[in-house]
Amino acid sequence: MIRTKRYSVASKVLIAFFAFTGIVLQTGLTGGRFNASVFRMFTNISNLVCGFYFTYAAAVILIDKSRNGGASPLPLFKGVCTMCITLTGIVAAAIVASEFDAHTPDGIATVILHIITPVLIMADWLLFDTKGRWRGWAPLLWLIAPYIYFAFIMISANMMDKEAQNRFPYPFLNYEQMGIPMLILVLAIMTLFYTLIGYLCYFIDKKMGMLEKEKGDA
Repeated sequence: MIRTKRYSVASKVLIAFFAFTGIVLQTGLTGGRFNASVFRMFTNISNLVCGFYFTYAAAVILIDKSRNGGASPLPLFKGVCTMCITLTGIVAAAIVASEFDAHTPDGIATVILHIITPVLIMADWLLFDTKGRWRGWAPLLWLIAPYIYFAFIMISANMMDKEAQNRFPYPFLNYEQMGIPMLILVLAIMTLFYTLIGYLCYFIDKKMGMLEKEKGDA
């Protein structure tokens, strides 16, 4: 593991830079407009949260003299960020990668938000973080984030005009078209998938922590 402060801080600053850049491009601010409806997308919300978290983490590691580069603050919350952005990256690999045009601002934003920041955040966790700080119940707690997002979309969609842009930002959330039973099935599948990914990350983290401890005791 890399414990050097300057490399860890640089990694987090880079992540924040890309996350905020992607959001700015996605909202259309570079073209003199602002499309607030993009913040109904899970990808954009998770990148925005990650941008703020990694800015905070870089500042804490830099200022706190007692921390090394692996002591990211709020490890449980960083797990939430890592899981949300991992989901974004997987969706990109499965769906988005074949649909973007990298020659447009929206296309560049898609690459940044769906590919670059997920890869950088996973690399930051694997390369820098002190392992073994997550507990066995952490992946279940991480489910709170997508459930909050789901509740936000359902409540706000029923308060919006039926023709509003991004009312249901993803087809699999549009229960008006596919029906409640299908929505419940989709939620069950996504919950299972998210939980499995969460525990995969947890066990990788635990195994790496054990190996790191063994090297330290040797």
